Amino acid sequence: LRGYGGQVRWLRVVYAAFEEYAGDAERLVTRPESDPDRFDYVEGFAFVNGPDPVNGWPSVPIPAGCGSRFDPDRIPPDSGPVLYCLELALHYDHRDRDNVDERIGNMLRPLRHVRGLEFAADVSYVDFLSRVNCAEEEARANGTWAAPHPWLNLLVAARDIPGFDREVFKRVLRKGIGGPMLVYPLVKSKWDPRTSVALPNSEVFYLVALLRFTRPYPEGPTAEELVAQNREIIRICRSNGYDFKLYLPHYDTQSEWAHHFGDGWPRFVERKARYDPMALLAPGQKIFPRAHAPPLGS
Repeated sequence: LRGYGGQVRWLRVVYAAFEEYAGDAERLVTRPESDPDRFDYVEGFAFVNGPDPVNGWPSVPIPAGCGSRFDPDRIPPDSGPVLYCLELALHYDHRDRDNVDERIGNMLRPLRHVRGLEFAADVSYVDFLSRVNCAEEEARANGTWAAPHPWLNLLVAARDIPGFDREVFKRVLRKGIGGPMLVYPLVKSKWDPRTSVALPNSEVFYLVALLRFTRPYPEGPTAEELVAQNREIIRICRSNGYDFKLYLPHYDTQSEWAHHFGDGWPRFVERKARYDPMALLAPGQKIFPRAHAPPLGS
């Protein structure tokens, strides 16, 4: 290992329209690696269009941003119940700091975010990588980490994400979940096809991660209510015919797992027979029974 003394310009920009948010995010993640105006990190999240300190406007400014404040007067008057924040980062050497402002300005100029709702902070590379750990420490301190918080992670095809936004973010989750509602695009060709992860049938698809941090009952909802909301979201995806996959799902039957893996199921079965022929690791996630492994080549 060797030390890295670089800096990170950490940015957040706000959108009122999901179509503009998604369009900009997809253009950013599909830029070639060689593009000099390519951000090193592109993620994003949905948040409540309101003053709620956990789910709304105050959750957007970067913690290290020196007291920057969210100005709700900048929000277009016809905005809906949910807004969107594109989160970006650019790594740079501290010796290049004089050029960073101009470079960032040029990279942000084509984006269609709400002007005046931009937030930035310069942090060390290590501090940027540690930002999630800081959120965990805060959750442990306020008691939300120990409370039941069933997270839901889905991968949704790009063609279906506008419908998901309309049916889930703007309706089911319009009041927030007590934590981040991540939604940002990924590129399928960048994933190693040799792995067993199941992905939508789309070159561009979206990660949707509902990372709840709610107060323990009775201050917050019961675990049963949160699980029911997760199931309602999955029901909406299925009833609307969305091309989606659950990430780290829980299924009870082999037929459900076969549907989950889709065209990758025969290869998954072959690998099980090859590397665990006695089914010693079954039933595990209830994919294969303990009694026997599938015959090689089935």
